[in-house]
Amino acid sequence: MRKTFDAELQELNYEMIDMAAAAEDAIDVVTESLTTGDEEAAKSAVEMTKSMDQMERDIENRCLRLLLQQQPVARDLRTISAALKMVTDLQRIGDQCANIAEIALLLKAQKQTQSLADIRTMSQKAGVMVKRSIFAYVNRDTDAAKAVIDLDDEVDEFFRTIKAELVELIVQDREEADQAIDLIIITKYLERIADHAVNIAQWAIFCVTGEILG
Repeated sequence: MRKTFDAELQELNYEMIDMAAAAEDAIDVVTESLTTGDEEAAKSAVEMTKSMDQMERDIENRCLRLLLQQQPVARDLRTISAALKMVTDLQRIGDQCANIAEIALLLKAQKQTQSLADIRTMSQKAGVMVKRSIFAYVNRDTDAAKAVIDLDDEVDEFFRTIKAELVELIVQDREEADQAIDLIIITKYLERIADHAVNIAQWAIFCVTGEILG
């Protein structure tokens, strides 16, 4: 019975890794669509996030089966309950990628006047945080989880810097206002993606210690 349960837990880990990879891929593709103006990349990002809906349902169903059909001990309960929380964060990351992609499609119709270098770097850091947070969960690595939480400060600093620059641009040149506002919204979505990665990292720590950070 325990062997079967452990096998199911391992499958849960694989599914979480797959969903995290899908989220990271969506972040990469949506970043490409922003920096290159590639309409197909933006549309692809939207489609990729749709597949995450089924992943979320599959993981939730597996978690419920484990809870109802097996007799998990306290450590197992922490693992399963954390997965149920984390899958929600991953799904929201997918939603935010889709939102960024939709704005990217709008930006494509405009003349690109702003450098997106900082936004690209911010996006890449958010993607790394998502990947490392799931690594921390799968490997029960609290140090890796804490490193993700520390990275959030860097993303927050990017958000504050980019926002301040774009607000100053709006003040100086009203003709740039629409594009600047769109870019501020994008950076806010990226900040939220990083926040969801922090949530995942905190649940990874909970799996090991039973401590809920907040």
